[in-house]
Amino acid sequence: MKTPFIPWDVLYRYFIKFRLIYSNLLMTLQISNEKLKHLLVGSIFIVFFLYFSVFKRFHILFLEQNQLFQYNFDFLNEIFAFPGSVSSYIGRFFTQFFISSLVGALVFTLAAFAVFILTKYIYNKYNINSIILSIVPVWLLAILLSNGSFTFAQVIGFLFSLSFFSLYISIDTSKLRNIFYFVGWPLLFLVAGRYSFPIIFLCAFHELFYREKKNRVVIFVLYIVLGALTSYVLTEHIFYIPSNESFAYPFLSNLNSFSRHALALLLYWFPLLILVKFFLNKYIPIKKRLLPWNLTNILACTIIFMLMGFVVFRLSYNRRLEIMKGMDHYVQKADWEKVLKLSDTYPDYNTLAIYYTNLALYKTGRLTDRMFRYPQIGTDGLSLSWGKNSHIFYGSEVSYYLSNTNEAYRWSFEAMVQKGLNPRSLKRLVLTSIINGDNAIAEKFINQLNQTLFYRRWAQHSKEFLDNPALAEKDTEISQSRDLLVNSDFFAMSNGINLIELLNNHPENKMAYEYLMASLLLEKNIDEFGIYILKMKDYGYTRIPVHFEEALIVFNSSKKMNLMPEGFSFNQETIRRYNDFAATYSMYKNNPDAAAKALKKRYGGSYWFYLYFS
Repeated sequence: MKTPFIPWDVLYRYFIKFRLIYSNLLMTLQISNEKLKHLLVGSIFIVFFLYFSVFKRFHILFLEQNQLFQYNFDFLNEIFAFPGSVSSYIGRFFTQFFISSLVGALVFTLAAFAVFILTKYIYNKYNINSIILSIVPVWLLAILLSNGSFTFAQVIGFLFSLSFFSLYISIDTSKLRNIFYFVGWPLLFLVAGRYSFPIIFLCAFHELFYREKKNRVVIFVLYIVLGALTSYVLTEHIFYIPSNESFAYPFLSNLNSFSRHALALLLYWFPLLILVKFFLNKYIPIKKRLLPWNLTNILACTIIFMLMGFVVFRLSYNRRLEIMKGMDHYVQKADWEKVLKLSDTYPDYNTLAIYYTNLALYKTGRLTDRMFRYPQIGTDGLSLSWGKNSHIFYGSEVSYYLSNTNEAYRWSFEAMVQKGLNPRSLKRLVLTSIINGDNAIAEKFINQLNQTLFYRRWAQHSKEFLDNPALAEKDTEISQSRDLLVNSDFFAMSNGINLIELLNNHPENKMAYEYLMASLLLEKNIDEFGIYILKMKDYGYTRIPVHFEEALIVFNSSKKMNLMPEGFSFNQETIRRYNDFAATYSMYKNNPDAAAKALKKRYGGSYWFYLYFS
């Protein structure tokens, strides 16, 4: 086999020409290499901002919904009862502004830039001149900030630690530097929590490898001992934190494997770099280690940065999760069209996505006509199960709109117990309490929201319903829910909704009726569907919805009946479609896979396809 010919000499000549053109261009534009470095760094942070403002905007909005920052002493005392309190407080303070995704992206970018500046300062102190190495902590932050379990408070803790070490190495006098460490590190532990631990090794390595003193080994040991002893005393005897959690508190992140590795590298990147730098200084001459900042290095840096961006986007950006968070955001805004628009882009099956899609279909009047155009997973797609803790945050939505008010209250309260105070749970608890007439409880939750910056106005508006009950009666949402309040006791289901009980309480509850009919179709319970279809006339329908027609045709065909709700008739187009479906199905009755393939394009969104092939 012949080896393919590669014209290396030709390629080299083209490369030389390209370098010449590039150099002439720089001279023409009067752009120096230093300016080009600044341009390259600036472009990195522009990309950083665009990534979070465009691709992770719903992630930022979701972070804000997971916490509540309050302006009162009780909140302050609660935060300052643990190490890392200052970082936690500042981080949560900034997170409240993530109510705007653009502000959140800007805050992320400014924090990343601060990390870059501190990193550059530290590197300069060790004669390290590398943009790539300076960008590595920023890159790791981008990976971590893409994870919903990594809070902005942790970024603040990391910034405090870098700032402490920057101040430490700026002190030239050994005695002052030692005093600064022995006094300052315990305070840093209180301020930054676990992000103070790498500083022990940073300062200890600095004294051991970069200071010419006879007692540097003693200082190294004292630094390590002080760090270990201080953390033990503070966690075990002052804050009473279990020793196995002292390293992590207060940032107990539920990170995935990739993010955990990124966090470990971020925490110990600087101690590791100092060690490597020491051995490089010892064994490799400086001239061999320094590379001039020229076109080759610029291109190499650009390629490396592009690879870093690819890693972030490929391994940290979860498109499915971002769509899901977007759907959740628009459900909170009751913007049902945008919920469906995002649902159209969701690539596969997801319980929460289907749950929100079905709710949006009902709220836009399309559930009974278009439900089977979307992925379905049986009745699990109509309500969420108590079995999954991850569902607690979202489970009150359908119960609330079904006017199953007590159940909506229960879901919201459990979400608050699990996640702590958060705006969405508190708002739902306020509304359900007002609907139930529990004004004292509603006022308690209103007072919590009244001590915030962005929810105070909403809380004050809700307080007006308590002060003036006539206003509540005029509010469409509250009055409709009160009209459908449950008036008899029944057990709540752990894996579904008590739709029949809701209808027994209020037969006029149209959403309960449609959800019941949808659940019967999803269960393929055609027999019971035939019973409830006759009640359709009580709910103001002017025609038989498409999926009801499709199911009723199957019912009549299988039962050899002509069941029809009074005052309605079949659409002839639906009958024609069914005849075509049945004829095609008969052609492939011995080969279900071939039948499904032949019918999916034309009838994949029909109840018939779901009935026979799902």
